[in-house]
Amino acid sequence: MRKFILLLFLSVYLITNAGYAQSYGLRFSSHEVVQERRTTLNLTSSGPLCFKKNGEISFDLNFLPYKETYFGYVLRIIAANNQNIDLVYNQKERTFNFLIGESFSRAFAIDSAALFGGWTHITIHLDLERNEAAISVNDKFIAKGPAKLGNPACTRVFFGANTYEGFQTVDIPPMNLRNIVVKEGAQTRYNWPLSENDGSNATDLQEGKTAVIRNANWIGPKHRNWSLLQSWEINGTPSVAFDREKEVLYIVSSDSLYHISFKNEQQQGIRLAQRLDSLMPGNQSVFNPFLHKLFNFYIDQKKAGSYDSLNRKWDISYTPDLLTVYWQANKFVSQQDTSLYILCGYGQMQYKNTVQRYHFANKKWDSVPTTGERLIPRYLAATGATSNGDTAYILGGYGSNSGNQVVNPRHYYDLMAFHVKDHSFHKVFQLEEPPVQFCFANSLVIDPNTQNYYALIFPDDKFNTSLQLVEGSLKAPRLKPLANTIPYSFHDIKSFADLYYCRDSKKLVAVTLYTSKDNITEVKVYTLEFPPDAVVADKSGLPEFSAWYPLLLIPVVAAGLFLFLRRRRKITPPSAVAPPASATATPLPPLPVVIPETVTDETAPEEIIAEKKGNIYFFGPFEVLDKEGQDVTKFFTPLLKELFLLIAINTIRSGKGISSDRLYATLWRDKSSKEAQNNRSVNMVKLKAILDKLGACAFVKEADRWSLQYSTADIDMDLAGFQQLLHSPRPLQEQPVRDLLKILHRGSFLPDTNYTWLEDIQSEISGITLDILTEAANQFKSDPELLIEIADRIFLFDPVNEEALRMKCSSLVSLGRHSLAKTAFNKFAKEYLHMYGEEFPQSFTDYSG
Repeated sequence: MRKFILLLFLSVYLITNAGYAQSYGLRFSSHEVVQERRTTLNLTSSGPLCFKKNGEISFDLNFLPYKETYFGYVLRIIAANNQNIDLVYNQKERTFNFLIGESFSRAFAIDSAALFGGWTHITIHLDLERNEAAISVNDKFIAKGPAKLGNPACTRVFFGANTYEGFQTVDIPPMNLRNIVVKEGAQTRYNWPLSENDGSNATDLQEGKTAVIRNANWIGPKHRNWSLLQSWEINGTPSVAFDREKEVLYIVSSDSLYHISFKNEQQQGIRLAQRLDSLMPGNQSVFNPFLHKLFNFYIDQKKAGSYDSLNRKWDISYTPDLLTVYWQANKFVSQQDTSLYILCGYGQMQYKNTVQRYHFANKKWDSVPTTGERLIPRYLAATGATSNGDTAYILGGYGSNSGNQVVNPRHYYDLMAFHVKDHSFHKVFQLEEPPVQFCFANSLVIDPNTQNYYALIFPDDKFNTSLQLVEGSLKAPRLKPLANTIPYSFHDIKSFADLYYCRDSKKLVAVTLYTSKDNITEVKVYTLEFPPDAVVADKSGLPEFSAWYPLLLIPVVAAGLFLFLRRRRKITPPSAVAPPASATATPLPPLPVVIPETVTDETAPEEIIAEKKGNIYFFGPFEVLDKEGQDVTKFFTPLLKELFLLIAINTIRSGKGISSDRLYATLWRDKSSKEAQNNRSVNMVKLKAILDKLGACAFVKEADRWSLQYSTADIDMDLAGFQQLLHSPRPLQEQPVRDLLKILHRGSFLPDTNYTWLEDIQSEISGITLDILTEAANQFKSDPELLIEIADRIFLFDPVNEEALRMKCSSLVSLGRHSLAKTAFNKFAKEYLHMYGEEFPQSFTDYSG
């Protein structure tokens, strides 16, 4: 119910044109089903249709594309003297045949673009005075012939299949029909718009006459209701890609390639001849429309590979890695420089605004320096590009101005344009801030003819949420909700949603992925016929809708306002907002044993709604934040702090914890064994009361050793991430180096904490860190930005490291930042004088070359 009210509220708030055209009509099931399931429309089930004056029967017709068989009867009129008047499509000749009995036949063609791409207006004329029947198409006369109509002319009228004795037909083309109008003289007698949404009857708007349908298949709901086309459960973490020309969706998994062709609705799964090993969470796939190839890529390892359809294998392999730091990154392919561009993303408590590029020709990755306006770091944005990929549009998202997850994260509703030619960003416009916050699915579908775009939005503050289709314009800041919602299980590092458009078969395709705790991903594919309808009631069923629509607004707005105010009361002030679930991987041994999560799949929606986590920082000043982002460090008395650090550090570093004897000797050496035990028990209770604010944790004693066990789903500790990096192969690759730099951005290891027992640990961590950073500096000499960050982290541990000075000054000079290089040198010289009591003997020029 809450989701329903929310949807209505969004509709009232966002909708700008309540008169948005609704799609309607009747679809005829044809040769794709058995005879008994083919569609019949009988206008005369309650008796013949009689004309005393000249009459006509008109209707709008189109054909469904990409079907195998089109032969069959569109219309059959049977006069009282058994005179048949037929409209039949001849697939072999690609013509329509207008038939009157067995003596008259005229063939004519309708332009295929009009027949399949729009609506064709056809009229059958009955001339009682001349005993003739004629046909016109789009009000243009086609043919006429003699007919034994009688006066009055009483007829039976069937569209599609019919079982009328002696005139049965089961061959019908796959077609859509609407706006059947019967006129006698100049007067309209009957009008069946065929705008119903369900049932087996169509009602005439003039007199209420009923037309009976067998195997009804109404068009209207197909433009308003998403249809679940396919669902898979796939082991691991698959990704999706879309071939817009062939209208094929690909689902890439480690052992198979699944695909759906939306032109013929055929589905297939192909077993790979060679597995794509280590298909890690956060991998993405893309179809290059200019090379006509399917690619899979993993941003963190700067790797991409293509699929060999002939040999059923990929030309890429990945090495096991940490979780990606580019969750929900956006992408597009540009023809201009034959490259894949990657924008935005999130990981390790940082939102991204960097632009990365992969050249398909030389298989090289690089980072693209940008100009123009600044793109605020974000993820959960929607990105769409022009047909040749020369311009991409980035809409909305969630992030922060600094990129730091801790510093005032928020939703964004701006539309930014990125131009490939000069790599510049500029802001197109700002959408109005909505009362109910939402994020976007990954892709933006752009209509080049209308300059409108389509996107999927969803409230991101709950697990059981819904995707809502919206339409916007590249020319004006507006959004309009369309169609109904799609159920979506949202957990930012376990979920993914995307939107595609099938131009030829006129469908929108939505894909959702959710990976469970068992590492099984549920992939669901939904379709919606294009154009989608707005979120308003069906006017045909509610002719007075405009009169009572304002009354609907009162309860809807009231309900929406109630939810809005209720939600505001629950929101923590921006400075204290807890970050969403971190992408930090579960620590590897020898890290603490993780308490099994008590959340089951059935209860997960309630438990994961906010996805807030506690944080404990060992690098930089010791700091503890609870699930709401509130600083609880002040509750740690000196004794509680040392007790916690003793147990936690020894647990994380060795996986074994600390012995009771060493614990007592460190903290209560002047106490008896019994007094030490009592002190330990009392203070552990106090300490756990504080830690419970962060999440699931416990102090466990095994074999006389105390250790801290905690749930990594509830609590993040940067020391655990550091220890995990130490288990990575040396020298570290670029991404692990960047992960290390992020951990160190707060400072060195507990710099303000002075315990005798801690000194050796601090020294060891400093030495290991300096070794890793020095290796990285030698490994990435061509990346000045990275070298500057490495130098800054080295200074944390060794403020007078001359190699770090040389690295930073020369990198700044290479980037044209001469004044910053000089400032860095002067700062170093000042620190050198303070430490050694003498002037630094070298000059700036010695370090800036």
